[in-house]
Amino acid sequence: MTDGYLGLESVRHGNSGACIEDIFRIHFADARSVADVTFGKGRFWRWPDQTRWTPDVISLDADIRGGASIQADYRFVPLKDQSVDVLIFDPPFIFTPGIRRIVGAKRFFLGSEEGVRFNEDDRVQRAKNPADLLSHTEHVFHEAKRVARQGCVLKGQNLIVDKPYWWSFAVMHTILERWGIMPEDELIQISPAARLNDPRWKHQYHFRRRHAIYLIYKWSS
Repeated sequence: MTDGYLGLESVRHGNSGACIEDIFRIHFADARSVADVTFGKGRFWRWPDQTRWTPDVISLDADIRGGASIQADYRFVPLKDQSVDVLIFDPPFIFTPGIRRIVGAKRFFLGSEEGVRFNEDDRVQRAKNPADLLSHTEHVFHEAKRVARQGCVLKGQNLIVDKPYWWSFAVMHTILERWGIMPEDELIQISPAARLNDPRWKHQYHFRRRHAIYLIYKWSS
């Protein structure tokens, strides 16, 4: 924790752990517990300064092979009301299977698989398009309002599908209409990931290849 000025700007060059650390230091400095409902391999919690305080993380994911402790559909979070301080949601967000050979990670792709099977009768269905993803995000926000005492962080990207898809605008507009809440803040991340500079990407057709957006919602200070 620090009492001094952090010197941060609204565009952060760094990995996801650095971005989440910044968000918690500024907006959720008093948080002691967090539900990460798309935990993956836990990359949000690899903070650059490992000597700093980190919250207790309840790790949930539809696919627990990455290390999550609870297998769950992020739309139906199996936690009690007001049981954590913050909820974090980082869904798969790429709709173009053609770049799978470059990115190489299945968890980034929407609709690329039938879903993760919990048992013979229960299969989690992935979002298949922007409308699906927006609907899923609404479910997650509803769950965040139920289980989190302080607020939530939603991560995503403005993408090119068949045409530009402004994820951040769609989420903000939908949440404002339904809950009357605007984000407290927004952080833009410029990722240093090597895969984003892969030479097999011959052309860059838009400016959004390397960026991600974090929307920070707060309902308790």
